[in-house]
Amino acid sequence: MNKDNDFYMLQMWLDTNERSLAWLSRRLELHKNTIQNWKRDGIIPESKKLAICYITGQSYEQLF
Repeated sequence: MNKDNDFYMLQMWLDTNERSLAWLSRRLELHKNTIQNWKRDGIIPESKKLAICYITGQSYEQLF
């Protein structure tokens, strides 16, 4: 797991499950550009990480 990039494991999950950034943005009710910024910067706000875990069905430890 790459501790320098929060988005790395999430991107792997999205790719494995054939989900897009648009799908994630709709589920989180955020603009797609917000998700793209997270991907570019490699940083996901702590306040959104648990929501991502809930949406993906993965544990916090698995994704982050």
